[in-house]
Amino acid sequence: MKLQLPPILDFNYETNYGTLFDTRDGQNYQVVRINNQIWLAENFRYLPSKEKGDKYCNSETLNDYLEKGYGRFYDWDTAMNIAPEGWKLPSNKDFQELIDFIIKDNNLNENEEVGKYLKSVDGWGWGPLFNPDNELNNDKYGFNAKPAGIYGKTGYYIFLSFWSSSEFSSTECKYAYCYCLDSFNNKILAKDNKDRGCGLSLRLVKNS
Repeated sequence: MKLQLPPILDFNYETNYGTLFDTRDGQNYQVVRINNQIWLAENFRYLPSKEKGDKYCNSETLNDYLEKGYGRFYDWDTAMNIAPEGWKLPSNKDFQELIDFIIKDNNLNENEEVGKYLKSVDGWGWGPLFNPDNELNNDKYGFNAKPAGIYGKTGYYIFLSFWSSSEFSSTECKYAYCYCLDSFNNKILAKDNKDRGCGLSLRLVKNS
């Protein structure tokens, strides 16, 4: 049995930036501290099973997505079991802590402008959802959320959704919560819910 080494975190608390080295596949991720949380500053792209390949993308599409920094898509059950040691899929509470801090730190009116502080400064003007207001994105905290879209039963959509570890159940089907950004406005759609089989992006947060 091959010994699995824990991930290596190289972090500078003076700049609030660092690097996470995932020893499972040798990939590096930029990380950022926002208030009391340390987040991945890019979408996760670990492949849990090379034999199965990527569930949602063909090789051409996937290579294009990875080159643009969009990461991979994951269903919820995979997302719940993929984080390296010391990291986790964020819960609703983790996301809300991030949102509440940005609102307070920038004297915002509720959730109206939170998105512009999280979105990447480029990329959000593409496609049919072009909105000139997105030129105001400032990525103030280095979260660098890029418009990777999601993948569901009917194909691709032009926005971004991150899985939460918090589960939502109905009598008909099991769903999980997610947090969404889009090009229509700068809100962050908090606690939306999606079928757990949809392909969404991942941002991990360091365990407290």
